[in-house]
Amino acid sequence: MKNNISETPDSSALSRRGFFQSVGGGIVFVFSANAFAQQPKEKPAGGGGFGGFGMGGPAPDINSYLHIGEDGKVTVFSGKIEQGQGNTTALAQMAAEELGVSMESIRMVMGDTALCPWDMGTFGSMSIRIYGASLRNAAAEARMILLEMAAEKLGVSKNQLSVENGVIFASSDKNKKVTFAQLTAGQKITRKLEGKAVIRKPSEFTVMGKSPARFDIRAKVTGEAKFTADYRFPGQLHAKVLRPPVHGAKLKSADTSEAEKMAGVVV
Repeated sequence: MKNNISETPDSSALSRRGFFQSVGGGIVFVFSANAFAQQPKEKPAGGGGFGGFGMGGPAPDINSYLHIGEDGKVTVFSGKIEQGQGNTTALAQMAAEELGVSMESIRMVMGDTALCPWDMGTFGSMSIRIYGASLRNAAAEARMILLEMAAEKLGVSKNQLSVENGVIFASSDKNKKVTFAQLTAGQKITRKLEGKAVIRKPSEFTVMGKSPARFDIRAKVTGEAKFTADYRFPGQLHAKVLRPPVHGAKLKSADTSEAEKMAGVVV
C-alpha cells in the first residue's frame, strides 16, 4: 500500500516530548482531580445480593460488586481483567476474607461490561491497590449488614455473633445459626449499614496472605483457557495498522488500490 506522509510534525500542537523539552530539567508532578479507576454501575434488573464501592462518581451501590445467590455462592463483579498477574485469585481472596466465606464459594466475573462496574483499565497495580481496597470495603459492609439482619432473626446481640464460611451463629450456641443464603434469598438488598464498615486487621486474616491454588491454573495447564487469539466470530476482521515513519507525522493520502484487489480484504 502506497502512502503519502508529511514527515514534518505540526508545530501548532505541543506534544508530550515537546512539552518536556520546553520545561527543561527538574521534576514535573501531574495529578488528576478524579484519580480513581472505577465507579459503580448498577447490574441489570434481576441482579441481587450485595455489592461494593466504586471509586469516584456517584455514591456507591453495594449491589454492583457482590451477589450472594440462593445457594450461598458469591459472585464478585470486577471491571479489572486477568492478564496473568493473578488478579482473579487475589481479588477472590480479598472478598472471601472480608465477607467471611470460603474461597470455594467465590465466582469471579471480570471485564463483562454488561455486569461489572465501569473501570478505566487494568494497569499500574491498580487492581489490588485501588479496586482491591474498594472490594474489601464493600465485602466488609455486606458482612456487617448481614450480622445486623442475623441479630434480628436470631434474637441475639450482634456483638455475640460470629461469621464462618457464610454462616452466622451465636458464639455461645452454634446451633443458633442462619446462613447468608437464608438471609438474602438471592435478592437485592437495599438495607443500609448502621455505622461504618470496618475491614479486618492483618492479625485476623485467615484467607488473605495465603497461597491458594490459582483459580485459572487448571484451565491454563490443560489448555482449556481461552486467550484473545483463540476467539473467532462471524464477520471478524484482522486489522493492519499503517504507522508513520517519524513521530508527529501526519497522513496526507494513501493508495489502497493494491490492497483492495486482494481476496477477503476490507479497506
